[in-house]
Amino acid sequence: MKRKLTMRFLLLAAAVLAAACQKAAPNPPEASAASQPAASTASTASSSAAPAAPAVPRVEVCKLLSAAEVSAVMGKTLIQDGCTYGLDPAPKGKALADTQAQLDQGKKRAAAGDMNGFMKGMMQAGASQQKTGAAMMDQMNITVDATRDAQTEDEIKAIYAKTGAAVHGAMAGDLAPEKHGLNNVIEGVDEKSGVGDWAFATNVASVNMGLGFSVRGRILEARKGPWHVTVSATVAPDPGTEALDEKMAGVARALIAKL
Repeated sequence: MKRKLTMRFLLLAAAVLAAACQKAAPNPPEASAASQPAASTASTASSSAAPAAPAVPRVEVCKLLSAAEVSAVMGKTLIQDGCTYGLDPAPKGKALADTQAQLDQGKKRAAAGDMNGFMKGMMQAGASQQKTGAAMMDQMNITVDATRDAQTEDEIKAIYAKTGAAVHGAMAGDLAPEKHGLNNVIEGVDEKSGVGDWAFATNVASVNMGLGFSVRGRILEARKGPWHVTVSATVAPDPGTEALDEKMAGVARALIAKL
C-alpha cells in the first residue's frame, strides 16, 4: 500500500510539473514565412540584407549548479543527474545487503545448532532492519530549470489554479485525492521574498501514512529580470512547507546568482 501511494504521488507530481512549466513556444520560422502575404515578398527581400539580431547565448542550466552546492543548501549529500539532484542510492543498497547478510548468517547458525548465535544474529538483523527502514524512507529529489520568457507572476499562478481545479474536478468522490492518502493537492500560494523580482511556492501534494513515513512535493517559481526560474522538490520525511520553501529559495538564489 505504501509503495502504491508513493508511486501515485510521484506520478502526480511529474504531471503537475509538466503542466505548470509548459511554456508557449514561438511559431517556427517556416510557419511565419508561410503566413506572410505574397504582396510583402518584395519588402521582405529588400530587408533580407539587414543584419540579424544577435542570438541569445544558450545557457546550460544543468551545469551552473554543482551537486556540492545544492547539497550544501539542502543539508543532504546529493548526486547530480542532469538538472536533477537526488540521494545516492548506494548507501541504501549497502544497508539492504548488510541486513540480508546478517539474516543469512543467523540461518546458518541455526542450521548448525548454535541457537545462542542464531538469537544474537536475529537481534542484530532486527536492529539493522530498523536502520534500513529509516534509510529507505529518506527521499530527496530536487529539479531546477531556468528559461527566458515573458510569463508574468499572475499568468503562472493562473496555470496552477487551472491545473488544480482540473485535478480536483476529475478526481471527485471515491477518486478524491484525500481518500487515497494525498493531501493539499496542487493548492496554496505562499509568497517568498528575497529571491528575485518575485517568487512564490505552491504545494503539489503531501502524503502522511504514519510510522514516520511522510512525503511532500513543492514547487517554487521565481523571476529575476528576463529569467524564469523553477525549483521543484520531493522530500521525505516531510520537513513542512516553511522549511522546505526556505531551502528551495536557497537553491533558486544560488542559480539566479549564476545566470
